[in-house]
Amino acid sequence: MAAKYRNRAFWIDTWNRFRFGAQAPRYAERIWVDPRQCSKYIEAADLAHHFGASTRQMSGRVVKQWPTFLEQTLDQHPKLTYCWSHWREGNSWESAGAIDFMLSRIAVSKTGVTDQCRTNEDVTMRFTQLDDIWAEVKVRGSLPSRRDLDANNFREIGGVLMHLGPGGEPVFSGAGCHRFAMALMLEAPFPAQLGVVHSSAISSLPEYRRRGGNYKDVSFSG
Repeated sequence: MAAKYRNRAFWIDTWNRFRFGAQAPRYAERIWVDPRQCSKYIEAADLAHHFGASTRQMSGRVVKQWPTFLEQTLDQHPKLTYCWSHWREGNSWESAGAIDFMLSRIAVSKTGVTDQCRTNEDVTMRFTQLDDIWAEVKVRGSLPSRRDLDANNFREIGGVLMHLGPGGEPVFSGAGCHRFAMALMLEAPFPAQLGVVHSSAISSLPEYRRRGGNYKDVSFSG
């Protein structure tokens, strides 16, 4: 699996460096996002349909035309709203609408699987695990990076995916919803996998690569 990511990174990184220089976006690189600066998201399926490739495969891709018409405000995202209802307001997952939402997604899934869940029991276990993760993250005060969780993880593959829109505005991708909900509640910069980048956002990348005034390791070799 890592070989696939490294191969993809080589071609995307090489092409971007040729076009935009040494500070060009890198495939699956780690950036640090202040959740308080993010107010919009784009459904992953909508973006994939628009650009003709899956959202995570487009990590580091630079575009000149931004699909502003696909953007929605965060309060319209069902997963974020049920997370806030549960963790902020103290409602049960069921009364927050989370259980029904997950079961409805499983019902229409071609594989019968959503977020690795097939049955009611799977869904219940999934939300119990999320509560455990939230408890750990609150104590930590921030989300861990993918490398924190697995030293062999390639760059920030599998992290919360964040696009950089016009002017460098962070736009949530829809990938990593529950972790993003946690980050929003913590109001602290969090590690994210770079998604699609608008050409005007390239100049903002140095700031997204900073954490506490220090640049993170985003070397070309990964």
